[in-house]
Amino acid sequence: MDAGLRPELTFALLDEKIEALAEGPVAALNSPRWMRRLALLGVVGVAVAFLPSLLLKWLAPQMWMLWVARAGLVMTIAGFVPGIFRSLVVTAREARHHRRGFVLQFDHDVAQFRALALWLSSYPRDVLASSLRYARMGHDRLQSRLGMMVGGIERLGLLPVLVSLFVLLRNWKDLLAVPSWLAMLGVMAAVLWLIGWVAAEFSRRLHLYAFLLEEALECKPA
Repeated sequence: MDAGLRPELTFALLDEKIEALAEGPVAALNSPRWMRRLALLGVVGVAVAFLPSLLLKWLAPQMWMLWVARAGLVMTIAGFVPGIFRSLVVTAREARHHRRGFVLQFDHDVAQFRALALWLSSYPRDVLASSLRYARMGHDRLQSRLGMMVGGIERLGLLPVLVSLFVLLRNWKDLLAVPSWLAMLGVMAAVLWLIGWVAAEFSRRLHLYAFLLEEALECKPA
């Protein structure tokens, strides 16, 4: 590729190339965008549902608080239940031939990433090496910040969300009866789960940047 016609190598450009890659045979296991949007709605719903219980420390119980809590419960169910149900269905459907499916997906990904690494190798070695250093630095910094903010909560998966949902469903007849400390815990669990999920997704993407840049350097002649 002519250096004058080649676009500047940026992480935005690299991310566009990754997003444009063809999906593989078990791409259904990936989280679609609608699930991410619904998950955000679910976290907002948890906060709305527990908010009246927190307000009871300063305000007298009122009917509008109950309606707000119920609206939050509906938002929580609408945000989390479809994604959980889809994950269970897709996992059960792929479980019968999971090994063959994952192997086929891996072969597909290897071919896609190899082609992307070859495209990257058209850039000068010093540009690739510099981008690789920044990708690794960004990954390390994110891991450090994630550890300070949420600890290892991202390893718990959906458990914090399920705990918040359980508390709401268990008290659905009288949402205002939820103790303030439990309401605060439920809100924090959902918010920390969302932070951990988003950060973990970006961390994996940074790791992929570093891998592709390293492969591109390997593809260049010595």
